[in-house]
Amino acid sequence: MEAVQICSGVRAALRLRKKSNSADDSEDEELQDEMYNDAIYDKASIFEQGETHDFLQFLRSIKYDHRQVPDDGFDGPVHVNVSIVVSNIRSVSEVTMDYSIEMFYRESWRDPRLTYSREKFKNKTEISLHESYSNFLWHPDTFVPNAISSKNPRRQSITHRSLLRLRNNGSILYSRRLSLILTCGMDLTLFPFDTQLCKMGFESYGYTADKVKYFWSSGVIQSLKLHKIRLPDFQVKEAYVTSRVESYATGDYSRLYVCFVFNRAAGFCFLQLIIPSTAVVITSWVSLWMENETSFQDMISIILTITFLLFSYNEVMPRVSYIKAMDVYLGVCFCIVFLSLIKLAAVKYMRQRLLITR
Repeated sequence: MEAVQICSGVRAALRLRKKSNSADDSEDEELQDEMYNDAIYDKASIFEQGETHDFLQFLRSIKYDHRQVPDDGFDGPVHVNVSIVVSNIRSVSEVTMDYSIEMFYRESWRDPRLTYSREKFKNKTEISLHESYSNFLWHPDTFVPNAISSKNPRRQSITHRSLLRLRNNGSILYSRRLSLILTCGMDLTLFPFDTQLCKMGFESYGYTADKVKYFWSSGVIQSLKLHKIRLPDFQVKEAYVTSRVESYATGDYSRLYVCFVFNRAAGFCFLQLIIPSTAVVITSWVSLWMENETSFQDMISIILTITFLLFSYNEVMPRVSYIKAMDVYLGVCFCIVFLSLIKLAAVKYMRQRLLITR
């Protein structure tokens, strides 16, 4: 009993202390509570108006559960039709081996539970819903396996919004704008005359292929649409789509692929590496016919120049364990310049021996 009394006394003291410390902040908390209550009332009033109220009543009447996968009655998977509009590819980096892309991702599927009569929604065969209703409806848990990060701003951003539409037969269209950075394994053996194949995959994170299966859209809606894209060091040669089933330890998953074929524009390498290194090699040849005493110092300067080109080139390239085409070219240029120096030294030594003999 004494222990209980002691504990109750300590609790009372803590309450008094907390009350005294929070006396100054009570007005701010009351103001925040009032603003929060106003926001709730405004939101509630909005949900009681127009199609929003009708749709909520419709969901309540059919006892819709957004956690349950749609069932067509034949125990088959949900068919998700996907289409993509690529608006821009900002950059392709061989240093980090990734590329950034901006696109409109659209997926559609049919949920038989959402089939409605047109009389319930003012004789409309299709209704447009606010993007927040995606939280009340079942939708595929689509993700991009090779995505490193997403540059999507915060919610309610003016640049990244989503679209949600429902037809009277239960078909749902969900579209949103995405900005992604994706990995791309590159083979730089033929650099700077290489061609790279970069893929972007889509699949369900938790549903296997017997529950959710992805298909590319066909017919009027194009599966892939590519806007005019201009990159400083690459050209988009080709873009195509494909699909297959991937097997993991947890089961088989349906996956879609978008493949981009990039051709490298070698103009930068020509101006910054190939032409200067070729000029250095020609200069080393010219120095062999120079009869002045500073020809040896000139050859040292030429070797330092080609060495600087090698180091500056390696700083902007990834560290790979294989030899690239540009490595072979610059290595040959360095060997030619170095052999020219050796030849110049040998000729100078032979001249001196000839003078001594005479």
